[in-house]
Amino acid sequence: LNEEEGYVYNGYSFISVDGLWWTEIMREDTRLKVPLHFGPKEVNHIEINGNLEKGFNLGNEVFIAIDPKVTNKYYTLAISELSFNVVKGLKRIPVGSCIEESDSCDNRTIISCDNTRGKPVIELVLDNQTGIELQGTCIKLKGQEYDIVKAVDRLLYQWYGIMD
Repeated sequence: LNEEEGYVYNGYSFISVDGLWWTEIMREDTRLKVPLHFGPKEVNHIEINGNLEKGFNLGNEVFIAIDPKVTNKYYTLAISELSFNVVKGLKRIPVGSCIEESDSCDNRTIISCDNTRGKPVIELVLDNQTGIELQGTCIKLKGQEYDIVKAVDRLLYQWYGIMD
């Protein structure tokens, strides 16, 4: 295969099919097929800065905090890809939440990296700088357009043990 169709990265085989990069990982005794929009070679330049407190890994829930004012197809795609993998790969429950009050956030938890209340939070932020910031019990994923999806995929590759 040429590199646009497939390659091996850190011992994991990646194949591009219908616009997604597929690989398989073992989680406990289960083989998971993982489809992501970007392969590891497309996201390995994205830096992860900071450290998480142990509290991020406690409990079954992870709060996915969004800005209710954002209407952007890439932002929505990033939320979807992240939430799907939190369930499938991490066996945790993504809790849809908002960073501020809004009509579209009725009955949703208001939570953000600025106020995690000690809960595990992943906040998605449209930003000109693409990156991942870890602080306390929060992960902030930043980027514009497809770069916000790239930030999500970079984080997932680390969680799956494919990237450092």
